[in-house]
Amino acid sequence: MCGRQAPWTAEVFNAVPWILTGIFLFAVIYFPTRKFLLSSVGSRVTPRIGRQVAVGSLIAAVLISVVTWPVYENGFWDYGGLGAMDDVEDLDSLRAQPSDTLVHVEEGNVWADWEDECIPYEESSTLAAWNGLSSEEDPSDWCVIAATHWSNWGIFQPTKFKIIDFAGDNGHADSATGRNSAEDETSFPGTADGSEITYEVSMTFEVEDLGVSEVPADIGCLFRTTVRGAGVHSQSLVLSDSSGDEIWSTEGCVSETIYLDAGNTYSVSYMTTSQGINESVEVITSLSVVAYQPLLLNDDGTSLVRSESTLDLETMSAMYLKNPTYHKNPKSLDAKLIYSLFIPCLGVGALVFMLMRSMARGYEYEMNKCYGCDLCDDACPVRLFNSGDKLNIIYNTWNNEDDGVPLYSCLTCSACTNACPQLVDYDSYVDIRRNMIVGGPPATEIPHTVLQAVLAAEAEEDADGYFMSIDEYPIDSNIGYYPGCVDYLDQEMIFSHVNEGSMNLGDATTSAFTLFEEMGEDVTYLGRDFLKCCGHDQKWQGMTEVFEKLKAYNQKKLGESGIDTLVTSCAECFRTFALDYELEDMKVMHTTEFLVENGFDMNLQSDDDVTVTFHDPCRLGRQMNIYDQPRDLISNVEGVNLVEMEHHGEDALCCGVSSMMSCNENSRALRVQRFEEVNATGADIMLTSCPKCVSHFECLKFEGDPRHDFEILDVVSFLARQVEAGKSQ
Repeated sequence: MCGRQAPWTAEVFNAVPWILTGIFLFAVIYFPTRKFLLSSVGSRVTPRIGRQVAVGSLIAAVLISVVTWPVYENGFWDYGGLGAMDDVEDLDSLRAQPSDTLVHVEEGNVWADWEDECIPYEESSTLAAWNGLSSEEDPSDWCVIAATHWSNWGIFQPTKFKIIDFAGDNGHADSATGRNSAEDETSFPGTADGSEITYEVSMTFEVEDLGVSEVPADIGCLFRTTVRGAGVHSQSLVLSDSSGDEIWSTEGCVSETIYLDAGNTYSVSYMTTSQGINESVEVITSLSVVAYQPLLLNDDGTSLVRSESTLDLETMSAMYLKNPTYHKNPKSLDAKLIYSLFIPCLGVGALVFMLMRSMARGYEYEMNKCYGCDLCDDACPVRLFNSGDKLNIIYNTWNNEDDGVPLYSCLTCSACTNACPQLVDYDSYVDIRRNMIVGGPPATEIPHTVLQAVLAAEAEEDADGYFMSIDEYPIDSNIGYYPGCVDYLDQEMIFSHVNEGSMNLGDATTSAFTLFEEMGEDVTYLGRDFLKCCGHDQKWQGMTEVFEKLKAYNQKKLGESGIDTLVTSCAECFRTFALDYELEDMKVMHTTEFLVENGFDMNLQSDDDVTVTFHDPCRLGRQMNIYDQPRDLISNVEGVNLVEMEHHGEDALCCGVSSMMSCNENSRALRVQRFEEVNATGADIMLTSCPKCVSHFECLKFEGDPRHDFEILDVVSFLARQVEAGKSQ
């Protein structure tokens, strides 16, 4: 015998319609839920909530698909196979079953897979499978593949939970002892004068209880004469239970399948009457009742032979074979094809819609998404000092018109997208429009033009020689730390337009390595003598060409460095490396994220009880969804009380400056409002996770207003301070 199982590709194609059904279910759950939330709570449906709805919808769709998979896989049995299934009564007559099967050794294309499970003659000679071997065949050339091997090779008795042994492999029926069977056969001649002859017989048999409450049974009789058409005959067959109540009867010889209660004794009575036949005619008649029991398998998967076994009924009851094709439509393929004409088509439509929805990020698509609710304008922090219409950023980009909105006043803080029910990506359009005007008159919102010119020149290939090569730079760890550009900014140059103050812009980097050392983490410093600027400011100022040059240089150098984890304390650098670079084999992490993931817990304790509040940077929070890690690190310091400002998390206010825009009077209003929220909390220290946010807030603090008498620190600097304090004790 040779055979081949269905290839795995068939299983994949079989699952495709149900996968499409899952996609359709996701769309049915997600979009109505999202629409309901938008109509009920509006702008409070933040991107985080939107993601939670999407994840919840996905989980629900997957669970429903998994739970209902058997409905599809079984060919919609409970639904009549969608019209492609025979009547259950007809399916109940199916009697195919897996049986022990002889296979020729070392033949067939699957012998290598089956060899280990093939049972030789010496170990299986009592099995019924050997009865089919002719005397000319050598048993050593054959072996037996157990019945259990074939249980998934077809659809067997789909109406039976347990496979029934219709083939008699177990030998349940024994008419000699009345076990599950009663049989009789006789013959007699006619009389010389053709007078009436009557033959009667009664027998009893027991139907065993092997775990099936009702078992199928074949009952019937046969009658014939040696001369066709001779005489007149009648037969009656009656089946009664142990109480003598008739439960089945027939006139004439017929065969029928009935169901009998297990564990009962039954009586069968048969009578035949013949007349009008002489001695030259012989009557031949028989009756048979056979009750079928579950197919019982040994531990090796072969059929149990009752004649070779002394097991009791209770033990044998546990040896049944559960039907893997129970309630499975034999015409399931037809049912699936019918089903595929409907719901999966909607799934394809939903998939195409979602793909197009994600891909169609063009201007016209974004314009059509907006329905003018003005929630973006209400959420925009710049509206505190600018009356321009946010919507025109989209509309007039399409028409190449001036909308009166100063492009560089936009903070690209994502507050508008966060509030937008349609999640219109305004930041990207600000980026696009800025790119369109690069080369025109300089914008007043972009300060430090000398600094910007230096960074732009740095992007050129001619500047590559000023940076150390891979061979020259000491890289002794697979974890790299990028400080960003803040470490290298001159305080007096940056803040020359405000009163004097003191601030260490490079403190975040020094503090980060204090923490790394305390943790025992070996981290390589990837300074600005090795890598160029990440290009964040250039990208968001519209200088796409400059950004792409910086990106190409840094990306190539990082790929050659052997670094697999890149850490930075700058939220803008973190966002740029993580989203705008293609660092597929490299994990990009913010310092706070790195500390939490690597189990930073130094049992830190503040000398004095201190109250702090935390400012969420736009790039780290709304754009990278990192809210908990900095708070977890702060909360783990004993003696520190973390209080939240009125606007925090996804609703946090911007520091007022992005991409090294001007720290001017316009954005000052935002910082004043933020400082008022800090004062309302009673905090002694304002913490954040972005060195640029620190510098921008310090910009206002340098004015010397006594109301702003609180300290501003990066979280990393705050933690390092506690570490150093602990060492000095």
